[in-house]
Amino acid sequence: MMTDRAVFGRFYTSFTPAGTEVWLANGTSVSVSPVSTQDFTAGTNLIQGEAVYVSGTYVFPATAISGVSLTNATVVGLTSSSASTSSTVSVILDEVAVVSDANITAERFLTPGEYYYLSKYPGQVTKFITSSGNISASGNYQALTVVGQAVSSSELKIEIEPPLSIYT
Repeated sequence: MMTDRAVFGRFYTSFTPAGTEVWLANGTSVSVSPVSTQDFTAGTNLIQGEAVYVSGTYVFPATAISGVSLTNATVVGLTSSSASTSSTVSVILDEVAVVSDANITAERFLTPGEYYYLSKYPGQVTKFITSSGNISASGNYQALTVVGQAVSSSELKIEIEPPLSIYT
């Protein structure tokens, strides 16, 4: 099943010619050069490379800490620069983003080739699928959010997936 990547300006429709299912890019948002960054309003002070979620027109540091709404673990992208509360901040949605050591849990550098997940620490990523990337929250579910894959010691290829919820 193809996911709806509307946030990236992409819509897909299933089409089955002669019994073979294919997916067509269509919709009013389709462009020849999809948007890989989007401007939002910072809901708090943000630093460059923070994983963020959207609430209304604001972005906040995303977190996989136990006991918070699953919305807070729904990463939309990483900030491309620092921003003060209520100022405009560009968020990288679908390409390579620079991540400083301030946004990596328990490490100073990314490990190339490793996948990184949303951490329990706001705005940070972690390569460990442990309590810092796997949350238990109200409603007896666990969630895990893939953010991307490291392509260098400071760059993450964003490959965001919706939080995976596992009811316990």
